Amino acid sequence: MTNKNILICVSGLTPQIVTETFFCLTVKEKIDISEIYVLTTARGKEVILGKDKSPQTPKTSLKKELINLCKYYGITKPKFDETDKHIIVAKEETIELSDIRSDHDNILFPNRVASFIREKALDNNTILYCSITGGRKSMSVHIANALSLFARENDKLLHVLTREENEFKGFYPLTKKEAKDLLLSEIPFVRLRSLLSNDIKGEKLIDLSFDKIVARTQTQLKLISDKKQLICDLEKRELTFDYESVTLEPLEFLFYYHFIEKKFSGQNKISIHELISPETSQKFISYIEQYYSHYYIREAQLKNFQQGFDPEYFRAKRSKINKKIQELITDPDFISQFTIEVDKIYGDSRYYIPASTERIKLVLPH
Repeated sequence: MTNKNILICVSGLTPQIVTETFFCLTVKEKIDISEIYVLTTARGKEVILGKDKSPQTPKTSLKKELINLCKYYGITKPKFDETDKHIIVAKEETIELSDIRSDHDNILFPNRVASFIREKALDNNTILYCSITGGRKSMSVHIANALSLFARENDKLLHVLTREENEFKGFYPLTKKEAKDLLLSEIPFVRLRSLLSNDIKGEKLIDLSFDKIVARTQTQLKLISDKKQLICDLEKRELTFDYESVTLEPLEFLFYYHFIEKKFSGQNKISIHELISPETSQKFISYIEQYYSHYYIREAQLKNFQQGFDPEYFRAKRSKINKKIQELITDPDFISQFTIEVDKIYGDSRYYIPASTERIKLVLPH
């Protein structure tokens, strides 16, 4: 299936950058652009429609000039409607953002940009051509940041330049000299998409605002760059992280060790049924007899354990384990990597430690 090329621009009071970028791609680079989207403000939308009252802004609509360009150069007209579908304005509830000046504006606008770029990047049959030429500098930064988070391998970040005497004189070149003066540059950028966790790439991302995505991405990068390990010592019943240690009571440690042992054997998540099964409890009793013979278990309790653990018994142990890990690890970005987490499924919840095996070092008795 042929990829559909989409042009996405940010625009403020100079919508000429949209037609100039379109000209460079279609006429100069021979790239067929199927659809155009413009990210702007409420006033920018008025300018795009040719309705802005300032004498400094164009009094013709972007759509009209786009049609003229296509006729003049004999190229296929892209989809571009004068509706919210193709002219995207950030809103606070129902009120469109008039400009981008305050800190508040610089939260609303990037959230909308990120949401839009993310949505378009979900379609594997598209290539995004994103221009940073128009609008305020902060708008360009926001689209570049969004592309850095969500771009696929073939998506592009672009900038259009022309000579000062040609700047904003018209919507597109009318002479060979004007066309030659119009230059399209592709800007390299860091693609972070592959580094993001599955929930960042998947549907859960829909619920996250841009600032939260940035925070999550920063955490991911920190975890990748920082090589600290959790050391799990079976004989000492000890967990060590960044030179600090905590000792767990035998059954707390054995539950935690069970997760690590399973992870190293390729099983990441363990169902509640497996955790409380007689096979698991018998295994724990065997470990206690072998490594913690001094640990006293009452006869009645031992008899109950042989039948398996009560679900509430495991949940109580999990709570205590997680509390001790939270006391051990002071860096909040690392805590959730090593606590026992749960995917809640009615009747079949599954528990796991998120950290990869590279993050965990096992110390076994000699």
